[in-house]
Amino acid sequence: MVSLPEELFQETYGKVKKLIVTKKLAPGQLITQHRLSHTLNIKDDTIPVVLLQLQEESLLVGTLTNGLTVRELCEQDISEMFDCRIALETMTVKLFTRNASQSRIDDLRNLLVPFENGPQNAYVFHKIDSYFHEYIAKNCGNRMLYELFKTAKILPFMDLVGLVRPLKLIMQEHLDLVSAMHHRDEEMAVRAIQTHLENARKSHI
Repeated sequence: MVSLPEELFQETYGKVKKLIVTKKLAPGQLITQHRLSHTLNIKDDTIPVVLLQLQEESLLVGTLTNGLTVRELCEQDISEMFDCRIALETMTVKLFTRNASQSRIDDLRNLLVPFENGPQNAYVFHKIDSYFHEYIAKNCGNRMLYELFKTAKILPFMDLVGLVRPLKLIMQEHLDLVSAMHHRDEEMAVRAIQTHLENARKSHI
């Protein structure tokens, strides 16, 4: 496979991933390099490299030779992944609340400041939402737990299901969680993340 400059790869990767997250490439839809190159007006070797990366992340299934499709999730897939998220993120939130420095908690709060009047762009807020959850896992103080978070491919799952609830409601749940963390209230923080994830699950099944 052709080696690509990182900047070029990331640009094309971001464009294709946005098509998946925004459902312009729908679950189950066949993806061809020719059609994608035409859609994105890209005429170089980045498309196959990006498709293989998205396949590695479980966003796409199939092969380049026989065709790739956007991964479809059934209700059982979605429910089981939320079970995994609740199990993992209950612990990452608990440890983050206990271990994170005040500056780390402030970083989370500052991440949400631009959306205080209500998120307007669903795709931008989706990216912030994913970063928010990964930031907690990455900085919870348990490296093995963060590795489990990555191995479970939670972020690609979030990309596939997207955000279907009102963004203001999701934003408020994030603020409630950060408030509990700020007060070092582990019990309240655990309740907040469990409520947040259960509400998200219910919106999809």
